[in-house]
Amino acid sequence: MEVTRYSSIRAFYREVEDFLLCQEDRAGIMLGNCLRFEDKVWKGEQPFLATVKQNGKIMLSAMLIPPYALLLLEKEETDGVAAVPYLVRYLIQEDYYIQKIMSPKAVGKVFAQEWTTAHHLEEKLLMDLRLYALPTVIKPAALTGRLRLATKADLAFLPRWIVEMTEETKQIMTMAEAEEYAKIRVASEFLFIWEEDGKPVSMAAKTRPNIKGVSINLVYTPKNLRGKGYASACVAALSDHLLKEGFTFCTLYTDLSNPTSNKIYQNIGYEPVCDYIELKFNEKRTERPA
Repeated sequence: MEVTRYSSIRAFYREVEDFLLCQEDRAGIMLGNCLRFEDKVWKGEQPFLATVKQNGKIMLSAMLIPPYALLLLEKEETDGVAAVPYLVRYLIQEDYYIQKIMSPKAVGKVFAQEWTTAHHLEEKLLMDLRLYALPTVIKPAALTGRLRLATKADLAFLPRWIVEMTEETKQIMTMAEAEEYAKIRVASEFLFIWEEDGKPVSMAAKTRPNIKGVSINLVYTPKNLRGKGYASACVAALSDHLLKEGFTFCTLYTDLSNPTSNKIYQNIGYEPVCDYIELKFNEKRTERPA
């Protein structure tokens, strides 16, 4: 097998376009990065972009856009697993340091084993995820509410909701970061509110509009408003809205440790695609003598 590294996202995308588009649901994050950063000029640390091929066939693709996790993607699990040691060997030769990965589960586990063994590190599971895709919405029981775009007026509470949500998912944002994030999402018309009797009760966001598919994230209902079907109604209405915009399917990721969210998404038509993991690599802890 041969590892090829690319100097730009444009060059990388030319190579992997067919590989990504034939599995657009699984490739959503990597494809989205290619589409949105194709012409970006990078200052400082450059993206890491590579493929592992055998006889001209892409076995594994890899993308790291600083400061985010290394993304790995295969089309066939056996190909990806077989290609991982070649990628790890290349990274070691190039003295390239990887702190985090996000990957389909089987390939990610093999990478983690190879990487931690080579560098005497330990892995920490950040997120155990399931990717879902929806082609058609199954509408939940009717609620007396409506979906609407978030507005500047909603910035009075949206940053607090975002901070609370990231605390629950262990991907913590500061209030300042959440305020900036909310402003950008509102300005781009990507953030939506479900309201009942004029009161905001849940939120969800559009993200990664790609070729045929689009994703939903930032789904959150405050704790005191849960159990009333607001998240189901919000996600169902937003999914329906996005399909009517012309997308063929919607995707979203769920935390497998949260059976409630996995159930409600399936109830409105989301079907499992594959499992992902997000891992972080830390130095091994050494036991101090008693």
